[in-house]
Order: sequence, then structure tokens, then C-alpha cells
Amino acid sequence: MQWVVVDYGEVISRTPPEDAAARLPRALGADPAAFWDAYWDGRRSYDLGTVDAAGYWGELCGRLGRAAGQDLLDTLVGLDVDMWSHLDEGTLAVLRELTDRRVPLALLSNAPLELARDIERRPFAALFRHRFFSADLRLAKPDPRIYRHVGERLGADPADLVFVDDRQDNVDGARAAGLRAHLFTGADRLRRDLDLPAA
Repeated sequence: MQWVVVDYGEVISRTPPEDAAARLPRALGADPAAFWDAYWDGRRSYDLGTVDAAGYWGELCGRLGRAAGQDLLDTLVGLDVDMWSHLDEGTLAVLRELTDRRVPLALLSNAPLELARDIERRPFAALFRHRFFSADLRLAKPDPRIYRHVGERLGADPADLVFVDDRQDNVDGARAAGLRAHLFTGADRLRRDLDLPAA
């Protein structure tokens, strides 16, 4: 059986809108450039689940000279989840069409626990027979082990997995693990890559 395995961020969810992204540094009264440097510097450990929300956001706040009380931590987590919650309706239309064609779908995302649990509560998550998150697995793309884990859990050979991601390094990692992989640049291109008729 051939599976289609899809990333979440900037594939199912859109690039965060500017107003949603701006709320995070604004909550700290921080310079945006300094905030985003700190945000991305610690993100991999947070996505891997080796650092929890308090550790990640506490370190970020400390780097920016802010005390990280519980109310502030809760605010930052909520704003972060919201920032990644804006969905790409074009991608969702493709996924629904694949489901109608009985193509099995799986989700594979580098995501911290808070975002992962939010994704699982949302209606579109029902499109996926399996959902894999880096923080649960303690593995993250493009580590080849995560692709092998997905194949084993799905009972599929790597060549039977078609992977879609917006990052070239993740696509390259999947291909190195034996998957067929496509770089996501938009829903129209995704349709062509998956041999679906134009919308």
C-alpha cells in the first residue's frame, strides 16, 4: 500500500501571518530580530521534547532580559500555537481528495508537545490514519531514523512512502532514507506531484 506522508508547518498550516507572528515579541516588549534569533536557536530541542515548554520559553525570556512567570509562559505558548494554526485550504482540499480516493495519509511534523496536542484536537487531523510528532518520538527530521520509524509503524517499505515537506533538507533526508519525496511550494504543484487533476 502506498502512503502519502505530509508535513504540517507551512504545508498544512500557512506561513504565519505577520500580525500573528508579531504578537510574540510584542508580548515580551522585545526587539523582533532578537526575539526570532532566540526563538529559532532553541527550537530544535523544544521540537525534540528534550526541553519542555518552561525550559524553552524560560531560556528565551532570560536571553531577552525578561522574567518568565507562569502567566507569561502560558501566554507565549498560546501565541505560538495560534501562530501555527492558520490552515492552507488548498492543501486541505488535496488531502480530502486523496482520502476520497482511499489513499492512506500520515502526518509527520517537527512539533513540540503543545502544538502536537493542539493539532490532534482539530477536525482536519481525522484525515490522517497516523500522526507522528518529533516531541513524542524524540526524533526530528531530517534524521533518517524518523523516516524509518514511520515506515515501520505503517508496515510499509520506504519506496511505498510519498513524503511532502516545505524544507529541502527534510526532503533530501527522506530521499536518502529511500522515500519518494516532493518539495512543497503550493497546492497546485502538490496536485501535479501527486498526479491529481487540477482543481
